[in-house]
Amino acid sequence: MRSYLHRWAEAAGAQLLVVDPDQERQDLSDAMAGRGVHVTWVHSTTDALVAFGRTDPHAVVVAPTAHGIPAEEFVTTIRRHGSPYVIAAVDGVAGESAGSLLVAGASTWVSRPYRAGDLWELLVATPGALEEHAHVTVGPLELDAAAYRVSVAGERQPDLPLKEFELLRALMLRAPEVVSDDELRVALWGPSEESRVSGSTIAMHVTRLRARLEGAAEIRRVRGRGYSLTTEG
Repeated sequence: MRSYLHRWAEAAGAQLLVVDPDQERQDLSDAMAGRGVHVTWVHSTTDALVAFGRTDPHAVVVAPTAHGIPAEEFVTTIRRHGSPYVIAAVDGVAGESAGSLLVAGASTWVSRPYRAGDLWELLVATPGALEEHAHVTVGPLELDAAAYRVSVAGERQPDLPLKEFELLRALMLRAPEVVSDDELRVALWGPSEESRVSGSTIAMHVTRLRARLEGAAEIRRVRGRGYSLTTEG
């Protein structure tokens, strides 16, 4: 699995928080990243509360055996703060352990060990969660992260290279505000590569994106601050 898929899923995809005392499975993270879902795996409900606030996940998978505060109390707490979807993790078929989590606020259950296909089916069934996150619209521009598609006034455009796609989404999410060079470095290259990317590299990708948009939007450089995207109307 190429690292950029994980970075793309983390920066632009849906967020899935898994709370499970077992060892994190890289194959599951890889498979979900390929579907545009970034997996954050923690072993305790205490760590999960921190991760929940940091990642604002679209769905949370909770194993009843997770360490920390009782899993039922954890589910009740995050549901109180508007978690969109809680999935109870069970061994084999759903039983008493899943029942207590369902009473606490979980919406459904999934068998352990987790399979990417099973989790994906549950996520796409989540009412509106992935769709709302994947679509960004600014004026005539529409970007669909799940389908990797950009449209202008309803007409699909040729597929953008990954970097230009990531750049466009980062700018659209904040439009018409200014996005700093540092914020773009993290969105496009990740925090580990942030210090290695020069301003001229960002400018090069901005120039290429401007040419591909062909006037559908204006990307303006604000000296000393960053870039902003605006559209007419």
